[in-house]
Amino acid sequence: MRIKVQTVVVVLLAGVAGAQPLEAFLGASDRANLDARTSAQGREKAEAEFGQAWGALVPSLTVSGGWTHNQYEAVITIPTGATTSDTITITPKNQLDATFKAEVPLIDPARWLKTAAASSSSDAAAKRQGSTRDQVHRQVISAFYSYLAARSLLESAQRSLSLAQAQLVVTEARASAGVVNELELVRGRAEVERNQQLIADAESLVATGGRTLETLSGLAPGEVPGLPVDDLHAAPPLEELAPGVATLAVVQAADADVTAANRLGTAATLALIPAINGQFTQRFTNATGFQGANALYNAGLTFNWRLDVPAVQVLRAQRAAQETTLIAAERTRRQAADQLHADWHKLKAALKKVQAARAQVVAARRASAITHERSSAGVATQLDVIQSERDLFTAEVSDIQASAELASARALLALSAGGAP
Repeated sequence: MRIKVQTVVVVLLAGVAGAQPLEAFLGASDRANLDARTSAQGREKAEAEFGQAWGALVPSLTVSGGWTHNQYEAVITIPTGATTSDTITITPKNQLDATFKAEVPLIDPARWLKTAAASSSSDAAAKRQGSTRDQVHRQVISAFYSYLAARSLLESAQRSLSLAQAQLVVTEARASAGVVNELELVRGRAEVERNQQLIADAESLVATGGRTLETLSGLAPGEVPGLPVDDLHAAPPLEELAPGVATLAVVQAADADVTAANRLGTAATLALIPAINGQFTQRFTNATGFQGANALYNAGLTFNWRLDVPAVQVLRAQRAAQETTLIAAERTRRQAADQLHADWHKLKAALKKVQAARAQVVAARRASAITHERSSAGVATQLDVIQSERDLFTAEVSDIQASAELASARALLALSAGGAP
């Protein structure tokens, strides 16, 4: 059974009005991403080549004309009776010619199959454009959630700095009162500076992550939502998602390549069959010759049959190309199935990581609260407070990373199963 997989976002941590969701960056990447634009041009080229091949099957019209000045005029007089005669201009002084020639292939199986192969190649290019879009979307998804994680990390680092600064104020007041020694004061200042370093690292991640996201999508990240809070529902069974692999653009493009290769192979075989073309030519001239007519036409058939060693070798080479294309298509299908398998297990692992990370955050916050209470009561040391804050920050970082990984895993699994992120 085939089901459609969608990213599930239950609650957003920061529901900012006008925030740019993932869909905005995905839509922008379809228009601005360099790989996507290159793929679109590849499709245009394939469609043009198909049009060129198809155009060779319809009648063609060639028009030519010219003016020729001859040094001598050739005119003869032919008696037509006892007292009458006709003057015929063989070559006039100023000769005018106009020719209209129509040609049409009547029987050319090799050309027919080549045109059909070009049609399949055009279909493959269209599917390959979709495959490129899917690959770009995977990159944008990863960059988007990495950027959200960097933003959340910066917020967590700023909260830790605020707590460290508040703790330092208390420590300085106690030091002025002679309650704490210089060691605790130095530790408090060092903790503030350590958090400054964390903020610097987080700001760098935000800047580089935003630039990467903009490069991939062409959209500068402004206000973005916070990391989604997932309800931790399990992924559908892998067996239910597997049929979706056949609908992937990359797999369909490979199948279209196989069809094109098979048609080219048949065309190489049919090249050994004679081709018959028809032609009709209409000529207008003032050099009438012995016909004595300014307008005359001719029509006929041309027969072309060539059998030589190169034609046989082309057939052999095309058969090898067919087999290579079949192998490439099978490799593509296996890689797509492997990607689905890997994404499914990544989602399964991400679910467990988020569960563990959330439990760590709850425990670390409780430990931090208890430590601050004990510190206020004079039971816990400043070192205990610093360590509890560090543990809380570490737990929050793990939770942020796990949440971003889970959100990304759900979207990537949807793509791998042939659905929408």
